[in-house]
Amino acid sequence: MQATDLIIYMQDKDTKEKIVFASVKYTSNQQTANSVANNDGYLELKAITYPFQITCTAMGYETRKVNITEKSVRKNGDHDVYMLSLTKKVVNIQDVVITGQNTPVLATQSIYKVNTISSAQITQRAAVSLNDVLNYEMNNFVSNDNILGSSLSIGGIGGQNVKILLNGIPVTGRENGNIDLGQINMSNVKRIEMIQGPMSVIYGSNALGGVINVISNQSSKVLSGGIKAFTESVGRYNMSGNLNTSNANHSLQVSMARNFFRGWTPKNSEDRFQLWKPKTQYLADLQYIYTFKRGKLNYYGAYLNEKITNKGTPIINSYEGYAFDEYYRTQRNIQSIGAEVNLNTHEKINLLQSYTNYYRTKNRFKKDLVSLSQVETESIGDQDTTIVDNVNLRGTITSNRFKNLDLLAGYEYGYELGKSFKLANEQQHISETGLFFSSLYRYKKINVQPSFRLIYNSKYQTAFTPAFHTKFDLNTATQLRASYARGFRTPTMKELYLQFIDQNHTIIGNPDLKPEIGDHYEIGIENQQKLPNATLTLSMNAFHNEIKNLISLAVFNNHGVLRKYSNISSYNNWMLNTQVKWKNSFCSFQAGIGYTFVEKSLIFPKHSILELTNNLSLTIKKYQTSIHFNYKYNSKQPVVTVDNQFLYTNPIHIANVSLQKSMMKNTLQCQVGVKNLFNLQNTALNGAASSTSSPHASNNGMQLFPARSLFVELAYQF
Repeated sequence: MQATDLIIYMQDKDTKEKIVFASVKYTSNQQTANSVANNDGYLELKAITYPFQITCTAMGYETRKVNITEKSVRKNGDHDVYMLSLTKKVVNIQDVVITGQNTPVLATQSIYKVNTISSAQITQRAAVSLNDVLNYEMNNFVSNDNILGSSLSIGGIGGQNVKILLNGIPVTGRENGNIDLGQINMSNVKRIEMIQGPMSVIYGSNALGGVINVISNQSSKVLSGGIKAFTESVGRYNMSGNLNTSNANHSLQVSMARNFFRGWTPKNSEDRFQLWKPKTQYLADLQYIYTFKRGKLNYYGAYLNEKITNKGTPIINSYEGYAFDEYYRTQRNIQSIGAEVNLNTHEKINLLQSYTNYYRTKNRFKKDLVSLSQVETESIGDQDTTIVDNVNLRGTITSNRFKNLDLLAGYEYGYELGKSFKLANEQQHISETGLFFSSLYRYKKINVQPSFRLIYNSKYQTAFTPAFHTKFDLNTATQLRASYARGFRTPTMKELYLQFIDQNHTIIGNPDLKPEIGDHYEIGIENQQKLPNATLTLSMNAFHNEIKNLISLAVFNNHGVLRKYSNISSYNNWMLNTQVKWKNSFCSFQAGIGYTFVEKSLIFPKHSILELTNNLSLTIKKYQTSIHFNYKYNSKQPVVTVDNQFLYTNPIHIANVSLQKSMMKNTLQCQVGVKNLFNLQNTALNGAASSTSSPHASNNGMQLFPARSLFVELAYQF
């Protein structure tokens, strides 16, 4: 009998995802020993003699005993490899979260209230981009602009105060203050982590309303990959693919996607003008991880190329036929290098350096509909180029050297250079440096975390941003959280230096703007009961936000066309959310009710909003089939126009339903469903008056979705 080394990989039987920190008890040569899988989901056993027996246990999975023989393993160089698949005991496995944390922790252990959205939930919602996912989340409202894309508000706080991260890297390229959610592709996303409320201490400016971190898949297998095809009856045709490889020290993943939307209009005709504009996107990302004895090195790159076509309505007279067409092209290139180094058993350094280039052009042409020739128009604002270069340098050091005390200290430097005809002097820059510190003290069942950040902005004086979070474990199943955090947002380059003039607008920036300052108070309780073969989670959270120096557009010196950014208002709201989650092996149910009350201010009248969410999934294991239903109701949503009119939408009901089938040992999945089940295409804005001459709106009010549509998605993984 010859002894050999064996590597055992732990994976989920259904999803094939790696299982970290699984415990293995094994008996070999009449000796029994224990070992634990690492955070890459595998462990190595030395000098094993076949046959032998192992017993594997992992949180949320059925315990499995396996007899391993020489025939059941495969050779890989100097060692053998065995793939061990585990079956979930309960559908609701506790999430491991990283956003805002000193180290990765279980969601129930996090001092922040972190909402996670898994890759399975993303698939169930047939999500192509980030807006498709967030449509069904509590306190989120996604609005659509046919040119500027999808934008988000969290708890009534606009998208300019929501920081969006890709693997911890800030996303650059705000139009009208918002990151276009439609440009964040979901084809290679492992999960999404969301924290509501100011995270300015950890993530700096633009995090006054909250943080959304989109986390990519990482390879955990020797070789894996897949391809996905998606089609929708309103004219969407998408293709994506990924390839992953991994060994003991190296991990590489590559993904690419092409998303095509031919445009849609409610008219039953072949008119050139379309209410929903044709859009083509090419996306790619690459991630490489090198693991060494004391840490990891990481490279991440992402690329976006997008084209939006806005063809005008034909103008025909006795002499000519022509139309005015516009083309909007966007490119975003992200390059980052990161490092995670264990200095010793107590201290660890994390470094993340990124560079982002954002390039957007607008071109307007007069097109001859007879000869099909076109010439550029020469009116103000018809031709425009915006370039933004962003450098972000971030580093943290964490320590658990002291008993019951975790320490974190870090720095963050951001530099942004903008070039555009719409900016004063056609070029502006702004930089911000932050030094932050956090200490987490644990005493029995109480966790206390005071933290602060010193902010130095190149345009403003030094600012101090504090936060104080607490968590109290009432028992093993119940956590009580309470926190206070101050948010801070410096005005953007657009708000400071914009000089935008076209046929319909004259908007100028204001270099004398003050930063926005917000105070956030939160208290919440969560109880998770592990019932026989099921998990029941109940939670209730209350929030209060006070924002001062709110930046808004205001009519300047009573000139109706001229508008200027000003600190003209404050914003105060109260929110109460209640959610229930039930999960077992065949049913997953999540329902919530939310109530928001907004106090009266200069431009906001007193108003309230009621919100309901319902997400249901049923699994029929015998037929490898599942049924999904997603629903959300908003009583109304406030809208502030460029003219500072305060308007309301009508009540909004949205829903998706789908049927998902797994085949060929879960390597092939087919999903068929209906989006926009209630065929809600637009909503009137009370008091609104708009024109179809603008590409951003229509005379029907706010555009929400194209018509009800049927979609089919096929995904193959190997």
